[in-house]
Amino acid sequence: MSLEQLTVKLTESFIQGDYETASKILTPIKIELIKYNLLVPTLQTRIDIKDLIITRKILEIGALVSFNLREMNEFANFITQLKPFYEIKQIREESKEFRKLLSLYLILLLTQDDLALFHIEIENFQNYGMSVDDLEKDDFLSIPINFEKWIIDGDFNKIYDILSTEHKFPCSEFNIFKDELLNSMRLNIANNLEKVYKELPLENLKLLLFLKQIDETKQFIENFNWECKNGIVYFNKSETKLNEVFGIIEEIEDEKTIVKNALIYAAEMEKII
Repeated sequence: MSLEQLTVKLTESFIQGDYETASKILTPIKIELIKYNLLVPTLQTRIDIKDLIITRKILEIGALVSFNLREMNEFANFITQLKPFYEIKQIREESKEFRKLLSLYLILLLTQDDLALFHIEIENFQNYGMSVDDLEKDDFLSIPINFEKWIIDGDFNKIYDILSTEHKFPCSEFNIFKDELLNSMRLNIANNLEKVYKELPLENLKLLLFLKQIDETKQFIENFNWECKNGIVYFNKSETKLNEVFGIIEEIEDEKTIVKNALIYAAEMEKII
């Protein structure tokens, strides 16, 4: 099949929501793009800008296909391939998916607790002519920026309130991250609880972790090798770090402030209940 035929088939599969078929088409399409020197954009060559725009659209479809298939490593690879296209103003300004895709990538970094790379990516927006103020006002990009701020400040109640309700995100793909963000939030809370407290009532721990059932809380306790006796949870200071159990967790300096914020919210929940 020619590049044109493959592109038409890819677009049709994507529009129909047939991501599996679209995914299979992406490999031969990339091979064709390489043949025509279109996979790495440059305005120094004689390649028509329209061809580069079409290539960018193909890669954007590839990113969204990978994302909807939950293939996050492949999604990240497509973002890496797209960045050179986005750095060329003529190509970026034609894109309707630019802000959406990069905001999804930023949230992916948050779910992986990679705050260092998150901040590097934020700084890179200068290459696209966007300031921090521009990002904070953007419907898409303001979402990961707010989430990151709440994580750092320990305002987990704001994260929980948005993720536990039918919040209207600007695109449906944001909903895919709900569970991952909630789990990441709980890991941050657990990390700080273990450092600050020796013990806590089981019911309080359930509220602090924003869990609905005691059974869920007990499962969480088992995962962290804590002990629960007579309704009291004892935080064992084992040599196994939390990030060795659940993945890398960025250190948050002011643990006591974070736990204090969570406790206040937990107390408010208790009053409501």
